[in-house]
Amino acid sequence: MSNSWSNLGAARASFDTMLRRFGVVTVMNASVYNVPTDLEFDGTKKAKELLKLYEGEKSIATIKTLKVSNVTESGPSKTVTGGQYNNPLIKFGKTARLEMQDALGNADIIEALGGGVVEHYAAARDNHDDDGANDVLHITQNFSGPVTIIGDSFFIDARTGEQVPVKIAFWKFLPDSLFNLTQDASGDATVFDLNGDLLTVDILIGDNANTDLSKGVVRGVFYTIMPVSGDSGFDGPTEKAAA
Repeated sequence: MSNSWSNLGAARASFDTMLRRFGVVTVMNASVYNVPTDLEFDGTKKAKELLKLYEGEKSIATIKTLKVSNVTESGPSKTVTGGQYNNPLIKFGKTARLEMQDALGNADIIEALGGGVVEHYAAARDNHDDDGANDVLHITQNFSGPVTIIGDSFFIDARTGEQVPVKIAFWKFLPDSLFNLTQDASGDATVFDLNGDLLTVDILIGDNANTDLSKGVVRGVFYTIMPVSGDSGFDGPTEKAAA
């Protein structure tokens, strides 16, 4: 078979160029993971190393029908002021929220992020039957613990108009674990809120000395945007097997 070519850039080059001027036009598809028990966000690993640790993990839920996925930051939590005009001198402290709306209800997602519990009535453990009526969804007082959400989407390169795949890693997401069920015969179809807080984690970031992977500076990070392929080391999630 002969080689082929076009005027499209390689994935890495397109991603790097896109980061300098990009548009965001759609939501992400997301996979939800339990944070591995042996993973410490202690500032000793860089983002691509952390992402690769999830490659062998099975997701506990997948979200493919989002209508909205917004990240908002607030701050500062502390401000030092002074001087003749009492100007702000130092600002410190940010918080971040991830707010998502799902167009469709999904028991696995509600269990992972909404404080729900799925009870299985079946002879075999986790024996989900598409034609049966063996599962029950309980909405409880439980709060979910932190999870990692890895989302796949694309940004638009403003220079070329090209869709460039991106991977967004929300390292520690603490769900609100609130499930609201709205039933309205005359209005729009209900949406399901999947909101929560983004926790700060310590990640090692390369410094201006261009040193090896084990060196750099530690910064508190809410989330990271990375290329889908190339040096990211993580080309796709391992989805949860059908129960």
